[in-house]
Amino acid sequence: MAAKEVAFTCPRCGAPSPIPSEDGFVTCGYCGVRTKVSSLVPPPRGPTPPLESFPPLEPPPQSTGDDLRRGSLSYIVGVVIAIVLIAIVIAAFATSQPQSISGGSSVAHCSVAINASATSGPAPFTATFTAEVTAPPGDYASEPMWQFGPFPPGFDLNFTYGSNVTHTWNTNGSYGVHVSVPDSSGQGCFASMSVNVT
Repeated sequence: MAAKEVAFTCPRCGAPSPIPSEDGFVTCGYCGVRTKVSSLVPPPRGPTPPLESFPPLEPPPQSTGDDLRRGSLSYIVGVVIAIVLIAIVIAAFATSQPQSISGGSSVAHCSVAINASATSGPAPFTATFTAEVTAPPGDYASEPMWQFGPFPPGFDLNFTYGSNVTHTWNTNGSYGVHVSVPDSSGQGCFASMSVNVT
């Protein structure tokens, strides 16, 4: 019997596969896997050993009842350990969040007030603003962040930072001044005021 021409290698076992049939599939003579030709790759260059040179496939070992019991026990132990670890993480996260106090109000956080050197004047109008921040014990307040009107539409990230800042308006109008202070409670504090340029 003439040996079949080898055109591809089997993607599962690497054995040479014969020429594909008319439907575009190849059946591996070694492991019996039926594969579409488009997913096969050509064999490496050089002579290809005949199919008979490949050893027969060994059937997978059969599991015994003892193996199954051991596997089930390891699985249960793994699940229990995973549940305990998740519970520990949830408990740690819950204790790190702000806690409620009596009356339903949240943990105290910082407060801020604005002091201005002037609140009105002719253009060009320049004023100095001071943020007076008070933080309760155990709370840490960050550097104040200022915004001066006119405020652009949307979310403006052009902040001026510092406890004492100066700003100048060159056009008449009423403008807002806003300061916000992030703090370690996760809530922060803010204050606003207006200036009039005449």
